[in-house]
Amino acid sequence: MAAVLDAFASKLASILAGIAKGEVEMLLGVPGEITKLETTLGDLSSILADAERRRIRDSTVERWVRELKDVMYDADDILDLCQIMEGGEDPSSSAAARKATSGCWNIPAMFFCFRNPVVAHEIGKKIQALNKRLEDLEKRSSRFGFIKQAINSSGYSINNAINPWSNSNTKTGSIIIKSDVVGEKIEEDTKKIVDLLIRNVDSRVGLNSNNVIVDLAITGMGGIGKTTLARMVFGDSRVEENFEDRIWLSVNQEVNEISVLQSLLASFGAKHEGFVGNKDLLERALKDTVRQKKKFLLVMDDVWSEKVWNDLLRVPLSHGASGSRVMVTTRNDGVAYGMKAQHLHRVDKLQTEDAWILLKNQVVLNESDEADVDELRSIGMEIVKRCDRLPLAVKVLGGLLRCKSRTRDAWTDVTSHNTWSTTGINEDINKAVCLSYEDLPSHLKQCFVYCSLIPKGKLIMRGTMVQLWIAAGHVHNKAPEKLGKEYYKELVSRNLLEPNINYYSRAACSMHDVVRSFTQYIIKDEGILVSDGQDVNRSLSTAKLRHLSISNKALGHDTLQKQALLRTLMLFGSSTIVELKDLLNNLSCLRVLHLEDINLVKLPDSICHLKHLRSLCLSGTSISTIPQGIGDLKFLQAIDLRGCANIHQLPNSILKLRNLRSLNLNNTAITSIPRGLGKLEDLVNIRGFPTHCSDESTGGWCSIEELRPLSKLQSLEIICLEKAPSGSMAAKANLSSKHHLTWLDLVFTSRLGDNGVVEGNISEEEHRRTEEVLDNLCPPTCMEELDIIGYFARGLPQWMRTMSAFGSLRRLQLDDYACCMHLPNGLGQLPFLDYYWVKRAPSVHWEILCHTSTQTSFDYIPLLKTVI
Repeated sequence: MAAVLDAFASKLASILAGIAKGEVEMLLGVPGEITKLETTLGDLSSILADAERRRIRDSTVERWVRELKDVMYDADDILDLCQIMEGGEDPSSSAAARKATSGCWNIPAMFFCFRNPVVAHEIGKKIQALNKRLEDLEKRSSRFGFIKQAINSSGYSINNAINPWSNSNTKTGSIIIKSDVVGEKIEEDTKKIVDLLIRNVDSRVGLNSNNVIVDLAITGMGGIGKTTLARMVFGDSRVEENFEDRIWLSVNQEVNEISVLQSLLASFGAKHEGFVGNKDLLERALKDTVRQKKKFLLVMDDVWSEKVWNDLLRVPLSHGASGSRVMVTTRNDGVAYGMKAQHLHRVDKLQTEDAWILLKNQVVLNESDEADVDELRSIGMEIVKRCDRLPLAVKVLGGLLRCKSRTRDAWTDVTSHNTWSTTGINEDINKAVCLSYEDLPSHLKQCFVYCSLIPKGKLIMRGTMVQLWIAAGHVHNKAPEKLGKEYYKELVSRNLLEPNINYYSRAACSMHDVVRSFTQYIIKDEGILVSDGQDVNRSLSTAKLRHLSISNKALGHDTLQKQALLRTLMLFGSSTIVELKDLLNNLSCLRVLHLEDINLVKLPDSICHLKHLRSLCLSGTSISTIPQGIGDLKFLQAIDLRGCANIHQLPNSILKLRNLRSLNLNNTAITSIPRGLGKLEDLVNIRGFPTHCSDESTGGWCSIEELRPLSKLQSLEIICLEKAPSGSMAAKANLSSKHHLTWLDLVFTSRLGDNGVVEGNISEEEHRRTEEVLDNLCPPTCMEELDIIGYFARGLPQWMRTMSAFGSLRRLQLDDYACCMHLPNGLGQLPFLDYYWVKRAPSVHWEILCHTSTQTSFDYIPLLKTVI
């Protein structure tokens, strides 16, 4: 389930504990009822962990759990409602915002909330009804013989668990990715496949008239390592040398033809905006594009049907250059034969010794740790046999063991766990994944299964995922963003999420199909992901869905209208069509509304009725305005407008959103922000913040001033910095004093053309002012990731001349560094710097840099792995 019982109960308990129960009960006319609610939940809490475990394999327990969860959801809604009643505490007061965040009630405010006797009576009746339902569930619980334990009695926390990052390198971004590659076999297989791909095309016997063919299919069961082998081939140096373009295409089980064509065009660097939704035009565009390309390699990963090749891609790609190749991975040999693959390569299970090495690679944290792990080899061998020598299962259990003590008892508990002998669960469920899930603390369980709502093919982005967890109520403390990142890091450490190597510091992940199948089994009747090819009516047959994600599907109004209890609604893809106007009126419980790249032109005013809403994402839509009523959403914490190219301004009512923590304006047409944004003091993340200055008649105000009071900022991107009138104005941002700011992008509009040459004339005054502006935007010394983009002054700001003070810096990137001849100094004294990237810096004299002692010597940056 998306919410796990004991974690949900813990959240409700913390809210109820903040209530002065006697006074509130008097106001509502229900003496003793809130106390009874708290007591009953407390009594039930001791059996909830066992109920969660048993529901996986016992349908009667599953029904009881579902009923209890319904009561908890209703209780959560009532507690929310009490804070947003009309006539309550003024939401514009910072005190109100703090109380709403903490979950504590204020008694004087409650008099205003409940002075309407009809409202008070209605709330009181709901609480009484909740207690009756809870009493019935508590009586029925005795039938199941649940084992009692104190809520969260495991004592697990992110801080006290064995942590792979607990050594001296905790601040580095290059957390070692444990090798998926073990044994000589995979190296030999990689070489063999590369040889096949790059051999002389003229030497093939029986070559047909098509230039592009399916040359090779890698086959094998789920989790056996097909994708790992394909990645080895894809990244091989000889493959890079022989193919001008290399394209990786993840193919879903439910293929959306439009999405596949658009993805391929984008990978080839072609634009497809004018063909959105038109299959014929997209196919023609793909054919024209590949005609202009040289030799390419296309890897189609996880293909479930030959139709995606035979009926969709074969014809347009047949116009590619001679020697172009297609390689596929599939679980089904029949699919490979149907695609007329020239060669098949079946991936076998690991050899026992190789499986042990893979397990060991996941567990060993350092050299001193290796000896302890070697002592456990005999038990480790039993564990890899339990995993049937499947790489995915071995990795997942390795992630679990990484969090355990290095003792025989701890490892024996894993190999003798009752999950291995459990019956009554779906045969397709991988028991190693199931065991790893059961070992998770409750707060991580609900975050983990929530990830399954992200469609396959979409990356699970750390920042977005943490924001969604917070909005869904799965992360709640005084610094939820930092805690959420720790949760995300823990799921990666346990190999339940797979990092994408193209993103720094594991900021993006995917979920293996075998793991995804398990999470969807767990979430089942409470949440669902509907993708192209699925029967929508059958998928949405249950009337009590709480979380719904839809990818590339057209849905009728009536289908969604029945799902009135939804707390999460996610819509993805240009093929997803839904009429929001009337729908939102019926979805009053929504906490998360995530609309990404869907065909939406106007945001209806009815969105302002979603009183519980915490997170609003409109990324990639065509909307041009945000309703003024958005300011009435008192709980709204996150607004994401990435890629909304038609939006030119924010409504002034956004200043009423005192709980707002995240604002993303990246790639919009917004060039100014409402004056007074600095009053939103809970803001933690801002992207695409525009530099804008008013004329002298209005006092010479500059948007950068609004950043001064935002002391909680953790990540910030400021754009159009060339519009800052002076260094003194930039200094008003007061960046150096923001002690929580660890991620910073400082962006000037680039003066470099596509050819990397400076365009136009840059005056001396512009050079001077630009240097002054950057000089006065000195980051705090706690900075960990810093990007400077489009800087075009000749001189180096003072703080960049000696960067040794930035001892926490892990990543430094300079893009479109147009006129400055010098690079930052002192990088060799930064103990955690592991990524340094300089792109398009035409004025830097590299040959001088390599021989001068006054500049950074890359050889003396101890952890550096990436540099240009």
